Amino acid sequence: MSLDLSGARAQNCHWPFTYRAPEATEAFDAVLNATAACLGVQPVADQDVNHPDSYDLRTFHTDTAQIAVSIKDKGALQQTYVFLRISTP
Repeated sequence: MSLDLSGARAQNCHWPFTYRAPEATEAFDAVLNATAACLGVQPVADQDVNHPDSYDLRTFHTDTAQIAVSIKDKGALQQTYVFLRISTP
């Protein structure tokens, strides 16, 4: 559980993988597709960022929550993470 900058509460889950492992991309796609099917809406892709590690964020907006699914390569850690964040006002 965390608070974001607007004061909204967020629940966070993450799954670590070996750096740039294909399984990380597969997990990202699976969480993204399951979330879209569950909510019945399509996500909005985040803007590209100028960062040395790769990053892909998709956000779902509902009347009661904002759900974010992302994949992030962390070169310094030699890990790739898949994140799921659910924020509610």
